[in-house]
Amino acid sequence: MSNDQEFTAEYTLNKAFFAECYDQTSTPTEFPKSYYKAALFLLFGSVLVKFELLPNGYLGWFFIVLSFVEALSVYFKRGWWVWRQNIGSSAGSKVELKVDGKGVTYKSGKVNNTIVWSDIDQLQQSDLGLIIHIGKQRQYVSKSCLSDEMIAFMVEKHAAEKTN
Repeated sequence: MSNDQEFTAEYTLNKAFFAECYDQTSTPTEFPKSYYKAALFLLFGSVLVKFELLPNGYLGWFFIVLSFVEALSVYFKRGWWVWRQNIGSSAGSKVELKVDGKGVTYKSGKVNNTIVWSDIDQLQQSDLGLIIHIGKQRQYVSKSCLSDEMIAFMVEKHAAEKTN
């Protein structure tokens, strides 16, 4: 494997990319566990309203409404995240991805980010792309914009870096 190899790819940050990114990198919500906070807000608000622990019931009703908002935020998590990305300043912009012996470089508008191979903890292949783990962060690259040689180079380079 040669260190002087360099690969470039380009992709657009659009709704389809954001949806794929979310689907490939998010952790699935577990029914009872994901709704615990909503249940606690509902219980707390109900206790405040039922036992009239405060002079007026506004705070209790606030927590009851907050529990429904929290439950909706869990239920519509994917749609909310994709929508937020679509209205962001980077939506619709082109991203130039460069992979070489030093690492992976993203260039898009004002963002210029380089991830060196030694910083990458794990390079995980999913069905539709590569997930680059850096500590608790995850970066997603869709295979639709990558060539087979580029994917092989990334996997080999990461494996070689981890053996050193």
